[in-house]
Amino acid sequence: MKANKIGMMFVTMLLVLFSVAAVSAQTNSTNYLDISHVQINGDDAANGDILYVQRGDNFDIRVTVRAGDNDVENTQIEAYIAGYRYAKYERDLVTDYTKTFDLPADNKRSFNLNLEVPQDMEQKDAKLRIVVSDENSPNIIVYNYQLNIEGAAEGDAIQIRDFLISPSETIEAGRALSFKVKVKNIGESRLDDVTVKVSVPELDIQAYETIDEIDVDETQSFEALLLRIPSCVPAGTYNVVAEVGFDKYEQVTETKQITVKESGSGCGTDSTGTTDTSGRSLVMMPDSIELTKGTSGTIYPILIENQASVSKTYVVSASGVSDFASANFEPSSVVIIKGGESKTVYLKLVPKDDAEAGDKVFKVTLISGDESKETTVVATITVGADDTTNAGSSVPVRTVLEWALIILIIVLIILGLILVFVKMRKNDRDDEDESQTYY
Repeated sequence: MKANKIGMMFVTMLLVLFSVAAVSAQTNSTNYLDISHVQINGDDAANGDILYVQRGDNFDIRVTVRAGDNDVENTQIEAYIAGYRYAKYERDLVTDYTKTFDLPADNKRSFNLNLEVPQDMEQKDAKLRIVVSDENSPNIIVYNYQLNIEGAAEGDAIQIRDFLISPSETIEAGRALSFKVKVKNIGESRLDDVTVKVSVPELDIQAYETIDEIDVDETQSFEALLLRIPSCVPAGTYNVVAEVGFDKYEQVTETKQITVKESGSGCGTDSTGTTDTSGRSLVMMPDSIELTKGTSGTIYPILIENQASVSKTYVVSASGVSDFASANFEPSSVVIIKGGESKTVYLKLVPKDDAEAGDKVFKVTLISGDESKETTVVATITVGADDTTNAGSSVPVRTVLEWALIILIIVLIILGLILVFVKMRKNDRDDEDESQTYY
């Protein structure tokens, strides 16, 4: 009986201790702050929700907090997307803070924050976190949301990464500019027949180029783009527009400005006003080109202008290329150009499998009768993602994997035969044991 009373007293003491601890915990929580409501893009969002998002999406976040039994001072709310590799440089996209605030006991207050899923963020799972803390309390409130990040929407699938003008954004009238437009597919599927148009609308001049296909997360460059500024245009500033068309109806544009200076050679007439028949030929081409191993090659444009009044035949050739690439002129290495007109010849270069990465020098030569022009070009060879050759080895990775698969299949077949053989022997032994007669 005495033991029962002691036991009851012990149980009562434990209940009292647990009650005090619970009251204490409740007091600690209500003395600080609670998140009472969260909305993301207008929809209620509970802690732990899974959100489907696409690259480029915006988060309009509204957080409502409630103070506990005591006043709250110098508190701050932070929202951020975790796991972005360029967060250090693009902090404004993936992180947002409120100003510090005070809140009287039992009062509520709402705050707005804004984040953006970067277009360069990988397609993966990541966390959106909302953190509430003040300057002194050890308590930190954290809400976590699981983000399922997918590619950009169809209309935003192409991103212009670079729009480069060479040799300079200041050009003399009558000369040509070379353009390089680098694009990336940040969408969810492969894109076919991606086309770029570079134009100077005020001068009514333009050039086109098409890439057959761009895979998801692949970057490619349009480089066969040359525009000749007419000789007699007024000096001034002009807009150059790069317009990339994709997915049949979608497009993205970027605009830069060029400064055109007056031509030093006049507008193609002499002092008497007659046509210039000096017979000069003008050749314009980029001074460098990028070649990526493992690809179908790169197009190098050569613009030829016949400034004479009669037709001329031009022969174009490339020397010093055979060591690192195959070369082919399109439509032909021989071209006939009428007086006062211009044409573009395209040199297609395909890097060889054994070409070493780095800068290579070759020359492009143009011959027309007694006239000869030679230009030195630097080709930079890089290793692409599709290049299946190991560094330091001539054995393709694909071949190694194929052999490894064959060996694995052989090993599995041998193991299967061994298992069958063991099973058959065990069955034979069981049959022999059953056939024996015991007395």
